[in-house]
Amino acid sequence: MALTRCSICGIANAEYKCRICGRLVCSRDYIKSQGICLICKDTMCEICGKYLSIGYCMICGRIGCEDCLVQVSTVAYVCKKCIQEGRYKFEIRGR
Repeated sequence: MALTRCSICGIANAEYKCRICGRLVCSRDYIKSQGICLICKDTMCEICGKYLSIGYCMICGRIGCEDCLVQVSTVAYVCKKCIQEGRYKFEIRGR
């Protein structure tokens, strides 16, 4: 049976499977305590740490997931924490 190479480095043998994306990775590209690969760690929501990010807050710059970000335009997001702290005010346009 042929050994599978790590999906990230492409050099070492894959020893683990990421619980989020399913990549087969080596021990250097895996965070055993979290069960995730380094790519998923780098794209994990910086606010809750539970889900992969979908964008970043235009106020504080943190990357966030669907649960932690509010879409304020077709291309912009603000995190719920910045909204709660009053760092962003929704504009209601007149009729």
